[in-house]
Amino acid sequence: MGVKLKEWVSYNHNEDKMRKLNYNMSKTMRYVHSKGYCIKTFNPKEIEILNPETLSPIQYNTVIKPKPKELEDKKREDIYNLAFMQIGLYSDMLDNLKPSFLKENFEEFKFCIPEQDYPYYEGIIVRNANVYYHEYIDEKTKRDIKKLQEDVGTSNSKVSSFQKSKSTAIGKAMADKETKKLYSPIDKPEAAFVSFLILPIAMILLGIILSIVALIS
Repeated sequence: MGVKLKEWVSYNHNEDKMRKLNYNMSKTMRYVHSKGYCIKTFNPKEIEILNPETLSPIQYNTVIKPKPKELEDKKREDIYNLAFMQIGLYSDMLDNLKPSFLKENFEEFKFCIPEQDYPYYEGIIVRNANVYYHEYIDEKTKRDIKKLQEDVGTSNSKVSSFQKSKSTAIGKAMADKETKKLYSPIDKPEAAFVSFLILPIAMILLGIILSIVALIS
């Protein structure tokens, strides 16, 4: 049974799980972007974790398709908005947090953010970087493994153990098959049109019918 992000955060403050969830949200967003779509809302009340045990797949309830010339800017906005939301959840200040305040006082949030992720969030919020969180984690993991290999030698069994634990903790958190199945409508333009617009269209038609009924009466 799925759970809304807002509800999940309210009873879960485990840093490792939060980072795994953030990884999944980022990678899911990247998948949506790869299909030419973007996220319309980052309201935690509207983002759902369909399997709380695996923390995936992630359901962004409203997905939009911007004009081609707007896509890159929208992607950058999504990356920023996801980072902003995550910091707001870490600090428990999301409801009152303002982008300008966060940027000007970013160092004050240092103790709310996981130490290993601080450079990432600083890059996004302060320096306007354009990097997905999951890419940052993957690259950092590769560098950590490379450094360990240089320190102890590639034949050391500890390297393999370290690599496996790092991968399973964060880098392998995403259930790609489930995500692709969940967002299969956006792979098919016609299906996507029906999936994302059927409710608004139904409401419009209902309004027209009610208007006609009122006029007849």
